[in-house]
Amino acid sequence: MSVFQGEQMAGKLGPWGRGATGLALVCAAGMGGFGLALRFDDPTGAFQQRRGTVARVERDSASVEEGHLIEAVTVTSSSGITVPMLIKRPLAEGASPLVLILGGHATGRDAARLIPDTRGRVVVAMSYPYTGPHRMKGLEIFKWAPDIRQAIHDTPPAIQLALDWLLTQPWVDTREVHGVGASLGTPFMTVAAALDRRITHVWSVHGAGRTRELLAHNARESMPAVFAPLAGTLADVIVGGHYLTPEKWVARIAPRPFAMINAANDERLPRTAVDALYAAAEQPKSMVWMAGPHVQPNRPEVVRALVSSVLDRMAQGSIAN
Repeated sequence: MSVFQGEQMAGKLGPWGRGATGLALVCAAGMGGFGLALRFDDPTGAFQQRRGTVARVERDSASVEEGHLIEAVTVTSSSGITVPMLIKRPLAEGASPLVLILGGHATGRDAARLIPDTRGRVVVAMSYPYTGPHRMKGLEIFKWAPDIRQAIHDTPPAIQLALDWLLTQPWVDTREVHGVGASLGTPFMTVAAALDRRITHVWSVHGAGRTRELLAHNARESMPAVFAPLAGTLADVIVGGHYLTPEKWVARIAPRPFAMINAANDERLPRTAVDALYAAAEQPKSMVWMAGPHVQPNRPEVVRALVSSVLDRMAQGSIAN
């Protein structure tokens, strides 16, 4: 996930958290009206326009590893959105359930490699539609802020575009489609699933609601704590978090099942933000708490436990039990 890779909000979220927070502080210092000027209307209509149609599919590479076919594919929309994906699927012929994963922005589509055995499922990890740098310094944030903001709002339609192509493939069983949002991926997968009923099961892995609260909570690592709430508020305005925060969308997923898997010792997600997302979801829903900290690549034991838990629950059909 990263598959479960944990790219954390703000200070640990690469450009999307760190950049937005840094930009917010500059705004607070001398450009207070700038953040409010960047507000925009509900993005639902724009999502459909940006989704477009599948215009081009490029197969970048293919190999056989660990009893699976692994194929790198890039799908491009008529709108210009580009979605790199890594597909890991069984060698056996026939259609299999689909697991579409959106995790951390740095690992991107390579997250599929973190699952050694798909247990008979087609696992697809996708990258975010962002091609800029993941690390910035000082006022370089200004240069890339429009690209970051555009990528954030292109991600839900990018998920739908990925499905537009994947669900036409003979090796995908369209009757069972799992959308897995891990950490940073939770808000985007929740929005996409709310809009797209082709996703039959929705998973939030080490995710939460209240994007403004998450940004402020994690901003404390890179600034005095007294400034964190202001930074979180302005960053949320700049990136349009008000419209993408998942607790505003999750109720639309019902009657499809929604499951949350969270860490009891998660240092990145305030418990109030986790609870807010779960409370906003309608039945059928479930919450599973596991021991340990937030998921990230340098915590392989956490990744292994999460992968095993999610695949076990998928196999048992126990997402909402």
